[in-house]
Amino acid sequence: MKNKDLLTFLGLSFGIGWFFMTLAVIYGSKGQFWLLPAMWAPLTAALLAGGQPRAGLWSRLKKAALRFWPVAAAAGWSFYCGQQILIATLRLGHWNSDLFRLGENGSGIDSIQHLHAVLGAGQQGFVYFALNLLLSLVLSSVVIMIVGAIGEEGGWRGVLQPEMQRRFGAIKGTLFVGLIWGYWHLPINLSGLNDAQHPVIGALLIFPLEAISMSFVLGWLVNRCASVWPGSLAHGANNALSGCMIILPNGWFVDQWTATIVAIAIGALFAWLLVKDTRNGAGVKTATGKLSPSTS
Repeated sequence: MKNKDLLTFLGLSFGIGWFFMTLAVIYGSKGQFWLLPAMWAPLTAALLAGGQPRAGLWSRLKKAALRFWPVAAAAGWSFYCGQQILIATLRLGHWNSDLFRLGENGSGIDSIQHLHAVLGAGQQGFVYFALNLLLSLVLSSVVIMIVGAIGEEGGWRGVLQPEMQRRFGAIKGTLFVGLIWGYWHLPINLSGLNDAQHPVIGALLIFPLEAISMSFVLGWLVNRCASVWPGSLAHGANNALSGCMIILPNGWFVDQWTATIVAIAIGALFAWLLVKDTRNGAGVKTATGKLSPSTS
């Protein structure tokens, strides 16, 4: 990709994205709708930036082999699941009674609040609740993938990831993608959307670090299947689970350090997988799972 096309893509991604994010911030709770077109800014930028970005996007909008989909969902959920396990193990949290009200005898769930549960929100045993939550998360992940996540992933992983990886290699390239992706969220993060208690620290340090970790997961996925759809599902799965944590951390500090440790661990694992695949010459596959030459 020519430097001009890359700069045009980045300029449009930030320009369009920050415009709609600013509208969301200005209108507050009534302006959340504007976050949706903001999520589509990277894909829109890819379509407008020139022939090469557009061609790269189209080539990675093909369908992916079925075996990639459960891996993608599990990868997206792994961040919050890992944090939940760490918090529960260290006993640094408490049951989220605002969403999941326990029965009087503690033998089941009395009701599910503020969430769309596929199998109902009334009284249910823990086994039924687990199945209900899983199905609800699967549905939510797919909806978020279609409604918004593909708009981001089409640009970041469909266009920017391959180009950064071609220029700088697997690790540095993915690191740059994560930094760009993380700071692209700056307007809404500074407004406190993702961290109302300490928005500056969250926007400038914590969120970009977690975005870098997630970028290694999504970068590995797009390399393995040459399609942005599984990465979009992982993105959607991560967003879906963020709003229904079963165990709440005891305070901001516990929440941040447990999330950061888990993110670094998962990011490191997928960074190793990304490098391993690249060195083996099998890091990039077609959308049907057949091997193609590595692009790194």
